[in-house]
Amino acid sequence: MTLIHFATNREEVYQGDRVAGFTERLNPKSPVYLRYGTAEITAPSTVAEMRVASEQIPSYTASADVDKVLGSDSVFEGLRLRLKENNADLLMYLHGYACTMQDAFANAALLKNQWAPNDKVLESAVFSWPANGEMKPILDYASDRDDARQSAKAVARALRRLMEYMRGVKKDDWCKADFHLVAHSMGNYMLRNTLQALLSDMGEKTLPRLFKNIFLMAADEDADAFEDPAKLARLPELAEAVHVYFARNDLALTISDKTKAQPDRLGSTGPRTLTSLPHKVVLVDCTDVSETPSITDARHQYYRRRDEVIADVRQVIAGKTPESIDGRKWVPERRCFMIKKQD
Repeated sequence: MTLIHFATNREEVYQGDRVAGFTERLNPKSPVYLRYGTAEITAPSTVAEMRVASEQIPSYTASADVDKVLGSDSVFEGLRLRLKENNADLLMYLHGYACTMQDAFANAALLKNQWAPNDKVLESAVFSWPANGEMKPILDYASDRDDARQSAKAVARALRRLMEYMRGVKKDDWCKADFHLVAHSMGNYMLRNTLQALLSDMGEKTLPRLFKNIFLMAADEDADAFEDPAKLARLPELAEAVHVYFARNDLALTISDKTKAQPDRLGSTGPRTLTSLPHKVVLVDCTDVSETPSITDARHQYYRRRDEVIADVRQVIAGKTPESIDGRKWVPERRCFMIKKQD
């Protein structure tokens, strides 16, 4: 079994006084109301056990005279212990459109195992926002996009809470882990709005470098995102490097572009212009390795289904420089690397 950690702003389902699950709707208390927990995942995608951390907030979810209990404290502490004991890094995952909570858990567990370099353990955490798991092109896409935008402040709140917890950890208890973030598809649109929420909350100050690497996979985000301060222009402040993996033949993003009146997508064309692209941003063209056996993947799931892409990411997490990663070739006129298809 694979243990993953999670935070969610989905509506709780109760059995008695115990949270037994979550719905596909935003939490009615507030879109920024969070629950934290852990889940055990068995192959290929079964949630064997989910444990939601206890939480009570005086005068809000409990009477005014009770002690405050934050679920984030217990989950973060358990995660810190695992990171320290296993000398592990942490991989945080923001899923995309039409992804159920079970799908999100399964993908987080898969990436935890797939993306770990040979000499490095990964722990995995996922923020599961209320995507509804359906794929009707117009209605469900628009509904999920609204929920992604409304969930961004919740993700920002979770990140701020994590930073507060980290500041309170004594030096002897530090885990010394590197943190990595991966956003897939519409998760990149949510990341854009999360970034804007963080900037607003922090008074437009320079953001802390929280992540070693940020991976933007098949981003359902505008191609001009790194040019626009209202989109992703300031994302590099959060990381040592930002890696944009894109495929010019990504069918899912082509549909998004053509049927929903979207501008060119970052995950299919790459950035609109290279002239002002931050030096921290590394471009990786996956066009030759985007095809997968399932037609429903629509050349959009290569980040977890293609061995060449998985091997590439492993080397990034292992600390290799962009030019020293095996399986790539440099395309100078497009200022990007291409992942070569294995024979």
